[in-house]
Amino acid sequence: MVLLGHIIAGAIAPIAAIAAFKARKGGRLHLQSGRLFTGSMIGVALSGIVLDIVRLCFFVEENHTKYAGYSMPPTYPARLGFMFVGLCVLYLLREATPSRAPLSPQNALVVPSLLVGTGLSLTAIIALRLNPWTGALWMIWTFTLIVIIMARTRLSLSNHRRTEILRHRIGMSCLAAFSWWGALQGFGPAIAIAIQCADLSTRPYLGNQPGQFSPVFLFFFLSWAPFFFLAAYLIHRFRKLPSA
Repeated sequence: MVLLGHIIAGAIAPIAAIAAFKARKGGRLHLQSGRLFTGSMIGVALSGIVLDIVRLCFFVEENHTKYAGYSMPPTYPARLGFMFVGLCVLYLLREATPSRAPLSPQNALVVPSLLVGTGLSLTAIIALRLNPWTGALWMIWTFTLIVIIMARTRLSLSNHRRTEILRHRIGMSCLAAFSWWGALQGFGPAIAIAIQCADLSTRPYLGNQPGQFSPVFLFFFLSWAPFFFLAAYLIHRFRKLPSA
C-alpha cells in the first residue's frame, strides 16, 4: 500500500508541476496546481522514506538479492541517497513556501545544519564502506547544496519580499525538476520491463558490496556539474541582494 501511494503521488507531482509553471503566477490555477504539487511531493517524500527504512531494516538480504525474472534491485547507496533526499524535500517544501512569520536565526539553522551533517555522514559511509562509484553521492551533494542555498538566504534576508519570491521559485523549480527526473527514473524502467519483460539472468548481484571505479561515474559528474555552477552563481547573487 505504501508503494502504491508512492507511485500514485509520483505520477501526480510532475503533471501538477507543469500545470503550475504554465499557469499565470498568483492565479487560481497556479495556486491550486501548486497545492496539488506540494501535497503529492509530501506523499512521495514520506512514502519513500518509509519504503527505504523498511527495506534497509527488514528482510534486508531479500531486498538486495537478484532473483531470476526480476530486474536488479536498488543498491544500498541508492536507498540511503533517496532516504536523504526525502528528508530534504520536506525541508524544501517548507522553505519554498513564503512564510507568514519569519523564523529566528536559531530555528532557521537547526534543520538545515542537521541535513548537511547527515549528507556528510552518508557521504563518508558510502565512500568508505559501500560503493562510491554510483550516482547516489551526486544526488546527496546536489540536495545538500540546495539546502545550503535555501538556509543561507533565509538567514540573511528572511524579511525581504523579493527574496521570498526568488526562494519560492528556486525551491519549487528544483523540486519540479526532481519530480520529472524521478518520473523518468521510476516509470522508464517499468515501461521497458513491460515491453521487453524482466531480466531473466541469474548473475550474482553485488550492489551491496564495495565497488571498483567505473567510467560511468564520470558521466554522473558531467551531467550534474552544470547544477553545481548554477548553485555557486545563485549563492553569489543572493549575497549581493539588499538586506532590507
